[in-house]
Amino acid sequence: MKRLIYVFLAVCVLGILFSLIGSKKDERFQTTFPLEEEEITATLEKVGLPGVISESETDSYRKGHIQYVVRSPTETYDGTNNSVFLADISSANYKGERMLYTIFDQSVDSEQIVWEDWKQQIVFATLLYGGFENEEEVYQAFLEKEVPKDFFGKAVELPAGYSRMSYRGDVQLPEGYCMVAYTFSSRRTYNEDGFPIKKQSASLRVNIYESYELYQKLSTNQQGKTNR
Repeated sequence: MKRLIYVFLAVCVLGILFSLIGSKKDERFQTTFPLEEEEITATLEKVGLPGVISESETDSYRKGHIQYVVRSPTETYDGTNNSVFLADISSANYKGERMLYTIFDQSVDSEQIVWEDWKQQIVFATLLYGGFENEEEVYQAFLEKEVPKDFFGKAVELPAGYSRMSYRGDVQLPEGYCMVAYTFSSRRTYNEDGFPIKKQSASLRVNIYESYELYQKLSTNQQGKTNR
């Protein structure tokens, strides 16, 4: 009888310990995954990014996941009524671990990444993920990394131009594993008077995973699907 009582007490103690660990984990994050629309909007305002969520493009591929598209409230693509794309935000809770995928677009002057030009976007992703003591922690971590001058991915031909990745890097922080990828695009178009002009833009992918092991697991799963 006493043995059963001891076993029961041990199970109770373990249950309490696990609940405390879980609650502490939740407390260190300021956001809940998958992200709510209100969280996206509030964070856009906080960092000063002039974007609005495109309601018609909000999507969810599975339980625990949601994707939002952010577009400009004022700018449209040349000759169209289509609002300019600013960001894609995808968040998910994968078996108790959080992951955040973000992609940002903007006009740029250089094929090489200039971190200062992307500070708002990186801080935005950091705040959405939550858990960082400093909202500039991810930005500062990449700012301190040396950008290789000779890193250029294979060029992809575009109409009257090209696109290619010119930087890819990662950093392991106490709060999570962060990966960025910078892709530059250049194309020739024409102004209202019919004169050719060159337009340059870039996209920056900022992904944050709760652990490097989660990143590896998801990468392996994706490769397995690709090879089928």
